[in-house]
Amino acid sequence: MLNAIKHRGLFRRVEFVERQAGGVIAVGCVSHDKPAQNIARTPTAVAAVHGSLYEERTRSNAEYVLRRVKRLSAYRAVREVTCKIGGFGGLVGCGDRLYGFRDVNGLKPLYYAHSPHLAVFASERKAVWSLGMRNPQPVPPGSALNLSRKGMRTTRMVQFSRPREKKITFHQASSGVHRLLSRSIRRVTRRVGKTCVAFSGGLDSALTAAMAKRAGVDIDAISIGLAGSSEVSTAEQFAKRLGLNLTLEVFPVDSVEEYVRRVLWLIEEPNLMKLSVAIPLHWAANVAARCGYKVMLCGQGSDELYGGYNKYANTLKLRGRRALSDQLYASVIESSTVNYERDDQATSPYPVELRTPFADPDLIKFSLSIPSEFKVKDGNDAIRKWVLRDVARKVGLPEEIVWRRKKAIQHGSGVEKAILKLAKSHGLKPDDYLKRTFEEVRMMDSIP
Repeated sequence: MLNAIKHRGLFRRVEFVERQAGGVIAVGCVSHDKPAQNIARTPTAVAAVHGSLYEERTRSNAEYVLRRVKRLSAYRAVREVTCKIGGFGGLVGCGDRLYGFRDVNGLKPLYYAHSPHLAVFASERKAVWSLGMRNPQPVPPGSALNLSRKGMRTTRMVQFSRPREKKITFHQASSGVHRLLSRSIRRVTRRVGKTCVAFSGGLDSALTAAMAKRAGVDIDAISIGLAGSSEVSTAEQFAKRLGLNLTLEVFPVDSVEEYVRRVLWLIEEPNLMKLSVAIPLHWAANVAARCGYKVMLCGQGSDELYGGYNKYANTLKLRGRRALSDQLYASVIESSTVNYERDDQATSPYPVELRTPFADPDLIKFSLSIPSEFKVKDGNDAIRKWVLRDVARKVGLPEEIVWRRKKAIQHGSGVEKAILKLAKSHGLKPDDYLKRTFEEVRMMDSIP
């Protein structure tokens, strides 16, 4: 299993726990960091953690978990850790039990599969496939999956319940978002030193960069795109306006086919939208790693919270505000499978941790309670995200950024258009081209 995900780092380690009733629990990790940061054991328990607990002052998340196990018991420790602020997935083996758990957003992937005599967990499906087990399922975000001799049970530890919309003014909503987003940025940048932001010049990345800079974070910008794409010139212009040091890399159009194969293998799914987003993130993480950054901020999660996509305006127009509120809530809940698992896997070959301030649980809870008319207005609203734009205005972003219309990364970078042309050159529809390519690379034992 570890060999199947060897692209995740040079360091490997496995620890075993003998079960009293026979059988073995084995916990292992592949990491860009030294194994001691990710896996730890005592005579009676073992833990492995992928990702970060943002607010805990500990060099080893795994050791922190084991200290809580010693003090509280395995179940209570897992329950406590799952409720922490951060992006993580983890395993705890203790006695004859094994727990798999994830943060409430599902920022880090964790899959499981089982047969009558074997149960496995892994951060990528290909590790499960390597054992001939074909249908791994994700551990639900904010949950712990408890495996014992009695079977397997999933317990929801923490979740985002749908709140009622608050009776607040637009100013109160904007001030609340500003305060909580500022706190979130401080949380995700604690003790990380110099960091960077995946910068497109759009509202989300520009606001993240500007507020991080205001908070005293030593932050630079990373921007990528295909030759001739609109994002290249826009990012350069707006980074200068914000006083950001910018590292800009332009990729040739004829390299896209290589990255289609590479990133399809990483994200494990022949989906055009996911691939078109994953390739630019893969590029950005590559550039960030070469520049020596360990953490890269991004604006993921903003559009789902504040109605950034045109589909939300269409829902409001056709089905009304109740349907819009339902859709926004569902988008937040589905973000782990739609966005975050893909993003982690796309960036996994590089020693750069992707963090998104918009996935802060406190910010999410408040933002879900904001009246939808502060996000999307009646009619054919082409602007949207009004409350977040007001935050950007208060922060002092240039008017061109505050009122810039949404342009998704797959369009601004030129990647989706390049994939469509590539499929046409093969005489195939896009879905057929991606399915064929995925089948070619799926069972490769290393990254193409």
